[in-house]
Amino acid sequence: MKSRINNLLKWAGIISAIIFLALKYFKGAENIWDYGGLAGEAAGYSSILVLLYEKWIWRYNPLIKIPKLKKEYSGLLKYNYDNIPGEKDIDIIISQTLTNINIIIKTDEIISNSITSELIEENNQYVLYYTYLTQPKSQFSDKNPMQYGSSKLCIDNEDEFHGIYWTTRETKGDIYFKSI
Repeated sequence: MKSRINNLLKWAGIISAIIFLALKYFKGAENIWDYGGLAGEAAGYSSILVLLYEKWIWRYNPLIKIPKLKKEYSGLLKYNYDNIPGEKDIDIIISQTLTNINIIIKTDEIISNSITSELIEENNQYVLYYTYLTQPKSQFSDKNPMQYGSSKLCIDNEDEFHGIYWTTRETKGDIYFKSI
């Protein structure tokens, strides 16, 4: 992720320079104040372009190889708590930009929100690591209290992927995602 941010900043500088030169050519500059004004204007235009790129346009760039995850997935959570296995249907909402991923998982008992996340290439495969905090609905807070967890998701396919998770309550299990 750090390299994506560095590349984005590098391109922001290049775009600013190009816009500055174009503004200088079309508007002209006679003194230092004119150059300062053109520099500020170029920085403003390039900031807008970079923000649009980082939020949406990067998805259409064929040179960016990171998985472009869908917005919504349905899934299955297979868990083991106190040596008692179980399954639970889950809904997953993923918000992804070029430099950030946020994951929300909803069940009938809890909502969990990612705290940190990182999509990395590991052994020629993309893996999404994230940590999260669960927020139980009040009626389940005694049985299933707030907890922290981590997950490792192997993304072989952007429409369907799987992984493992573990929590501070020593619950662990498998997660299966399928795009809606």
